[in-house]
Amino acid sequence: MNEVPDWRIYERVAACFEIEAADMDASVTPNATLVGSLSGTPRQIDVLVDARWADGVERRIIFDAKLRKRKVDVKDVESFEGMMRDVRASRGVLVCSSGYTKAALARAEQWIEIRIITSDEAEDLDFAMVDPCPHCRNTKRRTEGLVFWDGQLPLAIGWGWAIIFTGKCDVCRSFAFWCWDCGDKKVVPDGEVYECGCERTWFVEKNDEEALFILGVEDGEIPIDRRPLR
Repeated sequence: MNEVPDWRIYERVAACFEIEAADMDASVTPNATLVGSLSGTPRQIDVLVDARWADGVERRIIFDAKLRKRKVDVKDVESFEGMMRDVRASRGVLVCSSGYTKAALARAEQWIEIRIITSDEAEDLDFAMVDPCPHCRNTKRRTEGLVFWDGQLPLAIGWGWAIIFTGKCDVCRSFAFWCWDCGDKKVVPDGEVYECGCERTWFVEKNDEEALFILGVEDGEIPIDRRPLR
């Protein structure tokens, strides 16, 4: 794998911390892109949290990870607040490595949280919830992505229950699944269909605004994750 810049590693650390804290109803997307509703331009989001199944953006939270030597200041907070409005986020989290000013904290008020993750904490983080993305490796991307496992789902299928992990790559943005019944762990790029050892099918459906990761079983189809397209 090519050498990963420190700032990208820090973004991944922020994603890992949020995935660890998120509940099952939350879909976490590292390195997301959203088209701003006000600006009309693509906005890069270090970590995006949306409801996994519910429609709408009422639960949308965005994270911005800032790895630098100076403290987060008022201008940083105001710029981040503008991005929140543009992508229709209800809450925002500024993650910083070097702290923040009192004025920045006062300006953040109730809708923005400022969270400190030091460089030492980042280095000590256990990346057990991520795997290298084989699709990135096969397509020889300049930066190989990591699959972030963001949901452990107990699903009622047939007469029993299935335990499934879902995830997304932070570079090629492909969905991935880990079926505990048969042990298959697979990245499923858009346009491909995969059948696991349980004879269940996995594929992606798209509409105008989002991509849905679908699990196909004998009696129907189950949406298990989502990724915004705009």
